[in-house]
Amino acid sequence: MEHNDPLINLKYIDLIELDPEEKLVCTIRRHFIGLLGVYLTGMFIAVAVLGGSVLLSSWIGSNITGSNSNIEVIVIVVGLVFSAVLLFFTYVAGYVFRNSVIIVTTDKVAQILYRNLVDRKISQLSLGDLQDVTVDQRGLLSRLFKYGTLVIETAGEQNNFTFTFTPLPYKCAREIVGAREASIKKYGN
Repeated sequence: MEHNDPLINLKYIDLIELDPEEKLVCTIRRHFIGLLGVYLTGMFIAVAVLGGSVLLSSWIGSNITGSNSNIEVIVIVVGLVFSAVLLFFTYVAGYVFRNSVIIVTTDKVAQILYRNLVDRKISQLSLGDLQDVTVDQRGLLSRLFKYGTLVIETAGEQNNFTFTFTPLPYKCAREIVGAREASIKKYGN
């Protein structure tokens, strides 16, 4: 959770509607452990594909009589291409993971979720429409690394905001509830 992050201000503030007197309370980005999982999985699969292509090429060279050495090279090149494509998709998954954010202001909660490189979903919720904030921490890793799932429940027809890999989720929930209480004092129910 960050306060007045200049990258958030420059990149995302223009995407949400802000009143002139509205102030930024906090921004919530996803925990690094989720990004580490994305990158490790992608790299593991890419290395496995590349290793498999080398093993297949070796098998072709030793077991197929009269084989052309070009086939072995083609198998390795195909493995390299697939590995490069997998690494590109791993980068895209990391980009999507890193750029999803929740912005809490004195009047609203905005969630910006990237679905891929070009598609994103921006949802805004007035603090008056906020019903409840729930934190879900499952497993030992989430407790050790202090991350969890933050669910912001809405009063209206809008879907709840669910934000996985939230760092310090209880602190984030307190910030959101505190902003809602301040909004109630200012505007009433």
